[in-house]
Amino acid sequence: MLVEPDLRTGSRLRLPLIADRVSFLEGLVAEHQRIAHLGCTDWPYTEHRLSTGDLLHERLLRFGDVTGIDVDREGIERLAELLPDAPLLCLDVTSGVPEEHRGAYDLVLVPETLEHVPDPVSFLRGCGDLLEGDGLICITVPNACSPKVGIRAVFGRERVHPDHFVYYGPRTLERTLQAAGFATQSMASYFAVPSRFGRVVDVGLRAAHRLGGGPVGEGLIAQARISSASASA
Repeated sequence: MLVEPDLRTGSRLRLPLIADRVSFLEGLVAEHQRIAHLGCTDWPYTEHRLSTGDLLHERLLRFGDVTGIDVDREGIERLAELLPDAPLLCLDVTSGVPEEHRGAYDLVLVPETLEHVPDPVSFLRGCGDLLEGDGLICITVPNACSPKVGIRAVFGRERVHPDHFVYYGPRTLERTLQAAGFATQSMASYFAVPSRFGRVVDVGLRAAHRLGGGPVGEGLIAQARISSASASA
């Protein structure tokens, strides 16, 4: 169960630790009626991830009514060939949401996508247009506060996807959501699938989390709803 974090500047960060991001998202999908999955294609890795069973969208389809949405037309067209029965939509939500999709979803998932977006506030507002009034948005992003980031920096290394625009920590993610009209309901950190060395490091990070409760995982999971002030505006 995720709890509301204390994200005040200067306060100590204490966040739950989620062992498996994908299982968490699968469970969330199972709890909702109609879901939109932003960034569903993972293009250009779509075919590879589908062949290995690692394509998140294909896994989520097993748990609920999930509409895949992506800005990449080539990726959407290829995914439509690979998953012919899956509902898919090529859409840039920053440019507007079609009327038939406005307020149509009780859950919007934005997994490992926000860090790729050059204008995150406009993007999140577009995601809000997809949500029904009391709907939930769930975002996962790499964690700028992960100790593993600092360990790599000591050795002069930065491991980052070539399409990423920004790093998010708990407070900057919460502020970005707030700027887009959302109120954060809960936040946690999570471990990514570790390398052999990463598994060793994770043992120490789990111990550190038991002591301090900090955001020790490689990623963050935030859940939010449209704030009452934004809803009444």
